Amino acid sequence: MKILHQLDRPNFKASKSDKILIRYIKEHAEEFCTTPIASLAINCGVSEATITRFVRKMGFASLQLFKLTLTEEMVNNKQRTIISKDITCDESIIITANKLLANNIATLEQTVSGLDEDILLKSVNMLKKAERIFFIGLGNSGFVADDSAYKFMRIGFNARGIDNSHLIMLHMALLHENDVVVVISHSGESFEIIKAVELAKRNGTKLIVITSNRDTILKEYADACIFYETRESILETGSITTKLTQIFIIDLLYTQVVKDTMDLASAFKQRTTEAINILRLDNKK
Repeated sequence: MKILHQLDRPNFKASKSDKILIRYIKEHAEEFCTTPIASLAINCGVSEATITRFVRKMGFASLQLFKLTLTEEMVNNKQRTIISKDITCDESIIITANKLLANNIATLEQTVSGLDEDILLKSVNMLKKAERIFFIGLGNSGFVADDSAYKFMRIGFNARGIDNSHLIMLHMALLHENDVVVVISHSGESFEIIKAVELAKRNGTKLIVITSNRDTILKEYADACIFYETRESILETGSITTKLTQIFIIDLLYTQVVKDTMDLASAFKQRTTEAINILRLDNKK
């Protein structure tokens, strides 16, 4: 696994010091590659031995080899995004388009490579057996929650999307054990979402969490936790990349549900399509 990917998904249990190093490398990668170990230890607030152990955990025999590999990855990433990793104000719109495209493709590839098939199938089974499905999210995740509910309604599920914190809490208070709540939270840290999940779990409801935060407290409540990859700068918050990745996860679950219930799903899809067509036909009269 490449260094930059492994920093997001370490294949070992990261200690507190490891997490400090990971954060520093992600924020100061170029500086890390050119700074002596003694200065790195001071800058990061960890010991030199901790840095050496971290490099070995990452699968490298020496810090120097780690730095060389990381430098090569950064150069390749810059070439892939044409000019640099970041969008610049003086570049052409077509160059920007290619950068966004490359970023979206890379994000989806990383997400797919990190998916857990058992967790996905567990989530699908919960959805198929649910009496009611509530998709909840706030802000940009709320848009995805609404769209997700619409998709499942079209194939006969009692589904509802909720993007208002007060309405979310009201519905969570009235849940029962046959319901399923799909929580869509990019940060995994929203106070309102955490409180809603706590309330839902007290009612015995099954929970599916979709988030980019692998350290989220929501994991403690979730029956299934699906992680996706995405990176956003301050100006990119709420970018299409995040929504695209969330929608991709939902679409994957939806597609598997349709595969497993093809005859029934097709029948409901036809009925709902015909119902919508009634409005179109009447409007032409």
